[in-house]
Order: sequence, then C-alpha cells, then structure tokens
Amino acid sequence: MNAYTQYQWRGRGPHADYDAIRSCFDAVRGRYTGARIGYPLIGAGLAGGDWEEIAPIIDAALEGLDHTLVLLPPR
Repeated sequence: MNAYTQYQWRGRGPHADYDAIRSCFDAVRGRYTGARIGYPLIGAGLAGGDWEEIAPIIDAALEGLDHTLVLLPPR
C-alpha cells in the first residue's frame, strides 16, 4: 500500500502531515487486519516529521495488530 503522508519534501519543513499519517494507518488497519504489517520511519525522513509524535499515531491506529517498525541499515 502506498501512503501519501506529505505533499512535497523540498524547502523549509517539516512537511509531514500527521492527519494524513493517521488516515493512512487507519486504512491499513481496515484493509490488512490479521496480516503482519511492517513500515519504515514514515514521515520522519525527508518530510522532517517528529517520530516521537508519529509513533503513537501508528500505535493507536494499529493497536492489537501484529505491526513492526522496520529499520534498514544505512547504505
């Protein structure tokens, strides 16, 4: 599933849209209940969002589901 959580990433930020993040993960919950769900630090990279604010949004949306933050090693 592709989650649009920012309109752009250039210029002064942050550009993360916390309401869009919430909406996307609510949709994930509705579509993938019963599945294992993995996600990156969505909204906290180029969008400049605060992961300390984003993580609780995701945790609330996916409460009770099998979900995992996936961190890849740096290139």
